[in-house]
Amino acid sequence: MSLGSPLYRDALALCGVLLEELEEERPGTEPFEVLRRGLGEGALDLLGDICLALSGLERLSALESADARLCVLRGRLQLGLELGLLGEELFLELAEQADTVGRQIGGWLKKERRR
Repeated sequence: MSLGSPLYRDALALCGVLLEELEEERPGTEPFEVLRRGLGEGALDLLGDICLALSGLERLSALESADARLCVLRGRLQLGLELGLLGEELFLELAEQADTVGRQIGGWLKKERRR
C-alpha cells in the first residue's frame, strides 16, 4: 500500500473535513474547546497511524492503533452531535467517512493477522 491508496485518501478526507469544520466559528460552541481539540488531535493521530502502517513501519501495531483511535473518534463524534458542536448532517457525513475508513482498516488488519 502507498500514500496513494484508497485508505490514505479516505482518512485524509475525513481528517480534512473534520478540521475545516472545527475551525468554523459557531455561536454557543465555545465551552466545548476540549472536545474540539480532542476531535482534531484524534483525527490527526488516526491519519498518522495510517501513514505509519502504509510505510511498513510496525505495520500491525500501527493498524491496531489506527483501529483503536477510530473507535475513540467515533465516540467523540457522537458526543459532538449530542452537545451541538456538530450538526446532524455533518455528523452523518463524518460517520460515513469513518465507516469507510474502518472497513478498510478492518480488512487490512484481518489480512495482516493471517500472516
